Amino acid sequence: MTAGSIEAPEATTLALVRHGESMANHEGRIGGHGPTPLTELGRRQAQRTAEAIAAALRPTAIISSDLPRARQTAEPIIAATGLEPSWDVRWRERSLGVLDDLLFTDIENRYPDEWKRMRGRDLALCPEGAETLDQVFGRVGEGLSALLDNHAGGRVVVVSHALAIFHTLAHIFGLGSPSRGLGVFALVGNCSISRFRRVGDMWFVDAINDASHLRDDSGIKRTPAWP
Repeated sequence: MTAGSIEAPEATTLALVRHGESMANHEGRIGGHGPTPLTELGRRQAQRTAEAIAAALRPTAIISSDLPRARQTAEPIIAATGLEPSWDVRWRERSLGVLDDLLFTDIENRYPDEWKRMRGRDLALCPEGAETLDQVFGRVGEGLSALLDNHAGGRVVVVSHALAIFHTLAHIFGLGSPSRGLGVFALVGNCSISRFRRVGDMWFVDAINDASHLRDDSGIKRTPAWP
């Protein structure tokens, strides 16, 4: 550094990865905190994602939700990088309580009021035993703050879930809790990668919902965004 120059702060790189296609995605059921694993397609998506991350990002840390579908997505990344993972419940999907692990058709039949409110995107919906949107926003924010404190200047992969990643985007963009009705929603596809750099107090957006590594000619397909 020359005299009078100012050293630029080191960037912290964050890659948010949604889990691969789960059995809940495939069957049309709520994932929530349920034990749903990946499908065979989901495992292929996870492998392709691991190859892309190891080659392009060269991560220094891996943090993952502890739910099975996230763990199974993280495992190929762990194998490709040799890193020791941190399993963190703050990066779990939102629990919908009594609706977790239920088929959409069962919810429609057994919980018609909740189903109607779900279809209407009622932000106040909170079935018995469920987390509120504010609770999800709070714990994801705690996870993000801990990541920035513990891995400053690093390249961090977080394997998480659609709604948890959307809440993370709300933090990054300074939008506040989605419970307020933000008027915007970001689709997060299975095994998509959203990449950011944090320099000082500024976030730089490199990509959101990037699924270019899931090429159709390899038998990998993009799948809809469900929790």
